[in-house]
Amino acid sequence: MLAFSAYRRSPPALKQIRPGMGASRSAVRRLEERCEDVGIRMTDLRRVLLHGVLEVEPHATVVEIWKALSVMTNGHAPSQGSIQRNLNLLVARDILRRDVTPDRLWRYSVAPEPKVLPSVLFIEVGTGRKIPCNAPEVVILLRRVAAEHGLAVQGASITVIPSVGHDIEAR
Repeated sequence: MLAFSAYRRSPPALKQIRPGMGASRSAVRRLEERCEDVGIRMTDLRRVLLHGVLEVEPHATVVEIWKALSVMTNGHAPSQGSIQRNLNLLVARDILRRDVTPDRLWRYSVAPEPKVLPSVLFIEVGTGRKIPCNAPEVVILLRRVAAEHGLAVQGASITVIPSVGHDIEAR
């Protein structure tokens, strides 16, 4: 039987990745930006995990990711439980994709980036006039709020009223 220390392992850090190993920094950075857009706080463990997922991708199991991380970090890989919890979060926020094989294995790969921004409409109360909103900041904010509640935004309508000063003519 394996003996485990009574103390937690130190968390993995990027500096523990052996030189020449790990994924391309630009690919990891793109995934980090996607994570930030949906409200996932980046930790050292998640950064190292993104390296591991990109190294063994596509369609890797948790064990394959863990083994790759173990080799990359000279045996300082996070526990499989920590990896699984973070993979579940990344799947829930559409950063990764989980496929289940006929033999009931979960396989992970990077989810394609969303091509279309959700449509956001301002609807004026009195007239019903629809005004499209193309501001990416609004879309990012809506995605973050939805992600906090475990949702994904496909479209949104915001009901607005005319501002008080807008109806008064300048004299």
